[in-house]
Amino acid sequence: EVPLVIYKKMLNKKAKLESRRKRFNNTLQKLSETSTATSMILSSLGFEFDDAPSSKREKVAVVTVDGNINSALSYEIIRSLRQINADKHVKCMVLRVNSGGGSVVSSEAILEEMKLFNKPVICSMSNAAASGGYYIAMNSDKIFAQPTTLTGSIGVFGVKLDASKWAKSYGVRSDYYPHGSHAAAMHPLTPLTTGTKENIARIVLDYYDYFKSIVASRRFLSDEEVEEVAQGRVWTGEQAKEVGLVDALGGLDRAISYAKSAHTNSDEVEIEHWPRSSFRLEDLPKLLSGQPSSQVDSAQALLAVTMGLEDNVKSGSVEQLLKNLTELKFAEKPHFMLTIDEKTAMDLIMGGE
Repeated sequence: EVPLVIYKKMLNKKAKLESRRKRFNNTLQKLSETSTATSMILSSLGFEFDDAPSSKREKVAVVTVDGNINSALSYEIIRSLRQINADKHVKCMVLRVNSGGGSVVSSEAILEEMKLFNKPVICSMSNAAASGGYYIAMNSDKIFAQPTTLTGSIGVFGVKLDASKWAKSYGVRSDYYPHGSHAAAMHPLTPLTTGTKENIARIVLDYYDYFKSIVASRRFLSDEEVEEVAQGRVWTGEQAKEVGLVDALGGLDRAISYAKSAHTNSDEVEIEHWPRSSFRLEDLPKLLSGQPSSQVDSAQALLAVTMGLEDNVKSGSVEQLLKNLTELKFAEKPHFMLTIDEKTAMDLIMGGE
């Protein structure tokens, strides 16, 4: 049992802490409204201002796709899109693209998720939005680009590394058990045959035709018009507007202003920036004090930030999490075994020819 006097002190202390937290959140909320850059920094740290009066205001979400589009980035963007789509207060999304492209599969995954997005989408192109960066913008209702933005690059290419002759010169051989005639075709130690060349060319052409069809349907252009601006050509934002690849010229602020005016009904609209990392106020002193105390803590902090984990990562699970991040999950893949004769191995070790 707790004495009444002590219990009252505990309640008073709790009330003071809640009051401080609300004042702190309100201060940050006002600070975030001073500029887009400040709002972006606070949002990237995970400040959501849940207890602030503005939490029920209409929102515009800004999702930034920055850098090479790979599986890690696509996973992060898709996770953000699903969270935004579930937020009833978000009335519109601004897709901020600063990417020269990347993986075909990852770009397709983002675009397919965009098709499931049931809110208006405005695209804002930064320094570059080319190839896959342009592709993921195809589900946007309106596209803004800066005059100097590099965009377009509607094209696809494939690369096959053939190191079979190099490996053979060192006595390295490869044995594999493929699940099909072309299962191991892209392995570096598999020779580039005429059949493989034709197969790669066919796949690249199919991807290219599909890319053009998406552009034609979303930009309301004919196949001939798309072919004229495609072929891997890069356009500035100003040129892209002239040929119909973008709708208007302007930066992020103009895209956000348009999203507010066209898709919100309030003068006070909250801007959220995504992707965001999980962050708690109680973690702030630790981050400001310096480095974590150990390598395990560093791994935990890194995983917590990059994976958006809300709970602390336990020490015993760090190795398992890293293993899960790097382990191949594909069941159907060729299995390779490299062999080398003893003499060649000794020559390599001793630095011989």
